[in-house]
Amino acid sequence: MNSHPTARTLRRAGTALGTAALLTAALPAGTAAAGPHPAPARTAVAVTDLGTLPGGTTSRAYSVNNNNVTVGYSTNAQGTTRPVRWSAAGTISDLGTLPGDTGGTAFNLNSHGVAVGRSTAADNSEHAVLWRPGRRTPFPLQTLPGSTKSRAYGVNNLNVSVGFSATPDNVYKAMRWTPGGQATHLPPLPGATASAAAKINNLGTAVGYSQQGSAQRAVRWTPAGTPVALAGGPLPGDDSTQASWINDHGVVVGNSYRAGAGYDGPFHALRWTPGNAAVPLQPLPGDTGTAVYGINNQGVAVGFSYTPGGVYSAVSWNAAGTVTNLAATIPGACEAYLISDNGSAVGYLTTPQGNVHAARWQS
Repeated sequence: MNSHPTARTLRRAGTALGTAALLTAALPAGTAAAGPHPAPARTAVAVTDLGTLPGGTTSRAYSVNNNNVTVGYSTNAQGTTRPVRWSAAGTISDLGTLPGDTGGTAFNLNSHGVAVGRSTAADNSEHAVLWRPGRRTPFPLQTLPGSTKSRAYGVNNLNVSVGFSATPDNVYKAMRWTPGGQATHLPPLPGATASAAAKINNLGTAVGYSQQGSAQRAVRWTPAGTPVALAGGPLPGDDSTQASWINDHGVVVGNSYRAGAGYDGPFHALRWTPGNAAVPLQPLPGDTGTAVYGINNQGVAVGFSYTPGGVYSAVSWNAAGTVTNLAATIPGACEAYLISDNGSAVGYLTTPQGNVHAARWQS
């Protein structure tokens, strides 16, 4: 199953969701009723296949900035996953890895072109890194002692980044890194033992999840690093939530799910208002699952909607919650992961030959 990197982290931690019928059921305290479902929008959306490194067959785009510069990964001719950047014109380049490492992935970049992600060694150990524009070798970010797995998922325009570093026994600890790479642990909620951060906005507020046992709870961390639980979830029938993204107005998106079931749960996309009310984001007609991973400063969110049989379609939701099918001109599965303030969304599409390629949509 193809998925956003945060979603894969969630599934490894044992996450999932309930059914689409729950979205119209009575919602728990703190959750805003969605009201009548807005009809899907019909908007002309152009999609670009961003391709791969020479000889590669697979790529995905995870982030795009307001200059239409895009980052993600691509396999190369040897089949190795490499961190890559696509220019606004679509030219692909290899970002490079830490010395001695063999692969990597870029998960996010800011308006200055600074990117963050992971560098991967031959033994599959991962190290959180930051790429500066014009430099071939990434900068390693500080990790916990003995950690062999760390990733940076988000970076703001002040070059402050967030992600996680795992303990030697693989307990995730949310981290915030200064522009110089020094780490501060972002603690979980009281009584919880694990956490991971997905995004930090330009005001210094980060979001992600706190975990106790198999259940996760969506949280935001204040600029001082205090964790605050997001209200209105999980939805009925679910036991977990996670926050994927926060914009500069404090609007958060994420997902409600049932731990252990993965997307088969299915997932339900949520949007939290600055007042901490959770609003479900509806799927396409006939679909039962949704997942959301990005929202821009205009309030437009992106993710995907899927059928009970697992057919995935990239979608966007406007600020009013109206869903738009971004997959209308794509023959195979596709997902969207992030959208810039100028309306460029990125993710992946499936080519007629069945290959997964990085994609960029522009409405």
